[in-house]
Amino acid sequence: MLAELMILCAAGAAAWNELPKLFRQRMGKEIAVFLIMLAGGTILSLMAVSERKFPSPLKFIEVLYGPINHWFDQWLG
Repeated sequence: MLAELMILCAAGAAAWNELPKLFRQRMGKEIAVFLIMLAGGTILSLMAVSERKFPSPLKFIEVLYGPINHWFDQWLG
């Protein structure tokens, strides 16, 4: 629980430090990218320190590219 709280505090501190500068300069695209990357990193960090087991990201790639691979096998082979 302490690790999760520290991760959330670090993410909040990063946002607190960077977002006002970006808003003052009216950098809309950079704000969007910053928030997406910060959220992604925070979520992955929370998943890494949690006690639960998560499936491998490779499973997602297999599900995504399985039909494409099958199609290429039929088309070329």
